[in-house]
Amino acid sequence: MYHPYFRPRRLRRNENIRRMVRETNLTVSDFIYPLFVVEGKGVKNPIGSMPGNFQLSIDLLIDEVKDVHGLGVPAVILFGIPGHKDAVGSDAMDDAGIIQRAVKAVKEAVPDMYVITDVCFCEYTDHGHCGAVADGDVDNDATLEMLGKQAVTHAGAGADMVAPSGMMDGMVGAIRGSLEELSLGGVVIEKP
Repeated sequence: MYHPYFRPRRLRRNENIRRMVRETNLTVSDFIYPLFVVEGKGVKNPIGSMPGNFQLSIDLLIDEVKDVHGLGVPAVILFGIPGHKDAVGSDAMDDAGIIQRAVKAVKEAVPDMYVITDVCFCEYTDHGHCGAVADGDVDNDATLEMLGKQAVTHAGAGADMVAPSGMMDGMVGAIRGSLEELSLGGVVIEKP
Protein backbone atom coordinates (compact mmCIF):
# COMPACT_ATOMS: atom_id res chain seq x y z
CA MET A 1 0.00 0.00 0.00
CA TYR A 2 1.26 3.49 -0.92
CA HIS A 3 1.84 5.98 1.90
CA PRO A 4 2.43 9.60 0.82
CA TYR A 5 5.56 11.13 2.24
CA PHE A 6 4.19 14.65 2.23
CA ARG A 7 0.94 14.98 4.17
CA PRO A 8 -0.41 18.55 3.96
CA ARG A 9 -3.81 17.49 5.31
CA ARG A 10 -2.28 17.86 8.75
CA LEU A 11 -2.11 21.58 8.05
CA ARG A 12 -5.75 21.75 6.96
CA ARG A 13 -7.27 20.03 9.97
CA ASN A 14 -9.04 23.09 11.43
CA GLU A 15 -9.39 26.83 10.92
CA ASN A 16 -6.71 27.72 13.48
CA ILE A 17 -3.94 25.82 11.72
CA ARG A 18 -5.16 26.91 8.26
CA ARG A 19 -5.01 30.54 9.34
CA MET A 20 -1.49 30.07 10.77
CA VAL A 21 0.01 28.49 7.62
CA ARG A 22 -1.91 30.40 4.97
CA GLU A 23 0.47 31.53 2.23
CA THR A 24 -1.27 34.67 1.06
CA ASN A 25 -2.48 37.56 3.14
CA LEU A 26 -3.50 40.53 1.02
CA THR A 27 -3.78 43.99 2.46
CA VAL A 28 -4.39 47.34 0.82
CA SER A 29 -0.63 47.96 0.88
CA ASP A 30 -0.25 45.12 -1.67
CA PHE A 31 -2.48 46.76 -4.28
CA ILE A 32 -1.50 48.53 -7.49
CA TYR A 33 -4.38 50.50 -8.97
CA PRO A 34 -4.58 50.49 -12.79
CA LEU A 35 -5.51 53.75 -14.48
CA PHE A 36 -6.09 54.54 -18.15
CA VAL A 37 -5.35 58.11 -19.19
CA VAL A 38 -6.63 59.96 -22.28
CA GLU A 39 -6.35 63.43 -23.75
CA GLY A 40 -8.88 66.11 -22.90
CA LYS A 41 -10.49 67.67 -19.86
CA GLY A 42 -13.38 66.24 -17.89
CA VAL A 43 -13.24 62.97 -19.86
CA LYS A 44 -14.52 59.79 -18.21
CA ASN A 45 -15.08 57.11 -20.85
CA PRO A 46 -16.35 53.75 -19.61
CA ILE A 47 -14.29 50.72 -20.63
CA GLY A 48 -16.88 48.22 -21.90
CA SER A 49 -14.71 45.15 -21.31
CA MET A 50 -13.83 46.28 -17.76
CA PRO A 51 -17.05 47.36 -16.00
CA GLY A 52 -16.41 50.02 -13.36
CA ASN A 53 -13.18 51.17 -15.03
CA PHE A 54 -12.76 54.30 -17.11
CA GLN A 55 -10.42 56.11 -19.43
CA LEU A 56 -9.77 59.38 -17.59
CA SER A 57 -8.37 62.72 -18.62
CA ILE A 58 -5.50 63.94 -16.45
CA ASP A 59 -7.69 66.25 -14.34
CA LEU A 60 -10.03 63.39 -13.37
CA LEU A 61 -7.11 60.97 -13.07
CA ILE A 62 -5.67 63.18 -10.31
CA ASP A 63 -8.96 63.08 -8.41
CA GLU A 64 -8.94 59.26 -8.67
CA VAL A 65 -5.32 59.05 -7.51
CA LYS A 66 -6.11 61.22 -4.49
CA ASP A 67 -9.08 59.02 -3.63
CA VAL A 68 -7.15 55.73 -3.80
CA HIS A 69 -4.21 57.27 -1.94
CA GLY A 70 -6.64 58.20 0.82
CA LEU A 71 -7.69 54.54 0.99
CA GLY A 72 -4.08 53.49 1.53
CA VAL A 73 -3.33 52.18 -1.97
CA PRO A 74 0.42 52.82 -2.38
CA ALA A 75 0.84 52.55 -6.15
CA VAL A 76 -0.79 53.16 -9.51
CA ILE A 77 0.08 51.83 -12.95
CA LEU A 78 -0.67 54.14 -15.85
CA PHE A 79 -1.72 53.05 -19.32
CA GLY A 80 -1.85 55.74 -21.99
CA ILE A 81 -4.30 56.28 -24.81
CA PRO A 82 -2.78 59.00 -27.02
CA GLY A 83 -4.71 61.52 -29.05
CA HIS A 84 -2.56 60.77 -32.10
CA LYS A 85 -1.20 57.45 -33.34
CA ASP A 86 1.45 56.89 -35.99
CA ALA A 87 3.64 54.11 -37.38
CA VAL A 88 6.27 54.38 -34.63
CA GLY A 89 4.15 55.47 -31.67
CA SER A 90 5.78 58.89 -31.37
CA ASP A 91 3.62 59.98 -28.43
CA ALA A 92 5.07 57.15 -26.34
CA MET A 93 8.57 58.66 -26.61
CA ASP A 94 7.58 62.33 -26.40
CA ASP A 95 8.45 64.26 -23.23
CA ALA A 96 5.03 65.92 -23.67
CA GLY A 97 3.20 62.63 -24.30
CA ILE A 98 0.05 61.60 -22.46
CA ILE A 99 1.81 59.30 -19.95
CA GLN A 100 4.67 61.70 -19.33
CA ARG A 101 2.23 64.54 -18.51
CA ALA A 102 0.13 62.21 -16.36
CA VAL A 103 3.17 61.06 -14.36
CA LYS A 104 4.20 64.68 -13.69
CA ALA A 105 0.66 65.59 -12.63
CA VAL A 106 0.36 62.60 -10.27
CA LYS A 107 3.75 63.29 -8.69
CA GLU A 108 2.85 66.96 -8.22
CA ALA A 109 -0.55 66.18 -6.68
CA VAL A 110 0.41 63.13 -4.59
CA PRO A 111 4.23 63.10 -4.28
CA ASP A 112 4.46 59.86 -2.32
CA MET A 113 2.28 57.85 -4.70
CA TYR A 114 4.43 55.14 -6.32
CA VAL A 115 3.94 55.52 -10.08
CA ILE A 116 4.43 52.63 -12.48
CA THR A 117 4.10 53.04 -16.24
CA ASP A 118 3.31 50.54 -18.95
CA VAL A 119 6.12 50.50 -21.53
CA CYS A 120 4.83 49.26 -24.87
CA PHE A 121 3.80 50.67 -28.24
CA CYS A 122 0.64 48.77 -29.22
CA GLU A 123 -1.70 51.54 -28.02
CA TYR A 124 0.44 54.25 -29.62
CA THR A 125 0.88 52.84 -33.12
CA ASP A 126 -1.62 53.15 -35.94
CA HIS A 127 -1.06 49.47 -36.82
CA GLY A 128 -1.47 48.20 -33.22
CA HIS A 129 1.78 46.24 -33.04
CA CYS A 130 4.15 46.51 -30.07
CA GLY A 131 6.84 48.38 -31.98
CA ALA A 132 8.35 49.30 -35.32
CA VAL A 133 7.23 47.23 -38.28
CA ALA A 134 9.58 46.39 -41.16
CA ASP A 135 8.68 44.12 -44.07
CA GLY A 136 5.40 43.16 -42.41
CA ASP A 137 6.94 42.03 -39.12
CA VAL A 138 7.84 43.71 -35.84
CA ASP A 139 11.49 44.80 -35.95
CA ASN A 140 12.73 43.60 -32.56
CA ASP A 141 16.01 45.56 -32.53
CA ALA A 142 14.50 48.85 -33.69
CA THR A 143 11.79 48.41 -31.08
CA LEU A 144 14.38 47.88 -28.33
CA GLU A 145 15.79 51.32 -29.07
CA MET A 146 12.28 52.80 -29.01
CA LEU A 147 11.48 51.08 -25.69
CA GLY A 148 14.64 52.58 -24.21
CA LYS A 149 13.56 56.07 -25.31
CA GLN A 150 10.05 55.54 -23.97
CA ALA A 151 11.32 54.36 -20.57
CA VAL A 152 13.73 57.29 -20.32
CA THR A 153 10.91 59.79 -20.90
CA HIS A 154 8.76 58.05 -18.28
CA ALA A 155 11.62 58.11 -15.78
CA GLY A 156 12.39 61.72 -16.62
CA ALA A 157 8.76 62.60 -15.87
CA GLY A 158 9.08 60.99 -12.43
CA ALA A 159 7.99 57.36 -12.84
CA ASP A 160 9.26 55.13 -10.04
CA MET A 161 8.99 51.92 -12.06
CA VAL A 162 8.57 51.01 -15.70
CA ALA A 163 6.73 47.84 -16.63
CA PRO A 164 7.55 46.65 -20.15
CA SER A 165 4.82 44.57 -21.75
CA GLY A 166 5.89 44.50 -25.39
CA MET A 167 7.34 40.97 -25.44
CA MET A 168 10.51 41.96 -27.31
CA ASP A 169 13.61 39.82 -26.95
CA GLY A 170 16.16 41.65 -24.79
CA MET A 171 13.85 44.47 -23.76
CA VAL A 172 14.72 44.54 -20.06
CA GLY A 173 18.45 44.79 -20.80
CA ALA A 174 17.90 47.46 -23.44
CA ILE A 175 15.71 49.53 -21.12
CA ARG A 176 18.18 49.16 -18.23
CA GLY A 177 21.03 50.28 -20.54
CA SER A 178 19.10 53.36 -21.67
CA LEU A 179 18.22 54.31 -18.09
CA GLU A 180 21.79 53.80 -16.84
CA GLU A 181 23.23 55.80 -19.75
CA LEU A 182 21.28 58.86 -18.60
CA SER A 183 21.89 58.35 -14.85
CA LEU A 184 18.33 57.12 -14.27
CA GLY A 185 19.47 53.79 -12.85
CA GLY A 186 17.34 54.16 -9.72
CA VAL A 187 14.17 53.51 -11.70
CA VAL A 188 12.91 49.96 -11.17
CA ILE A 189 12.06 47.70 -14.11
CA GLU A 190 9.29 45.20 -13.50
CA LYS A 191 10.32 42.05 -15.34
CA PRO A 192 7.54 40.38 -17.33
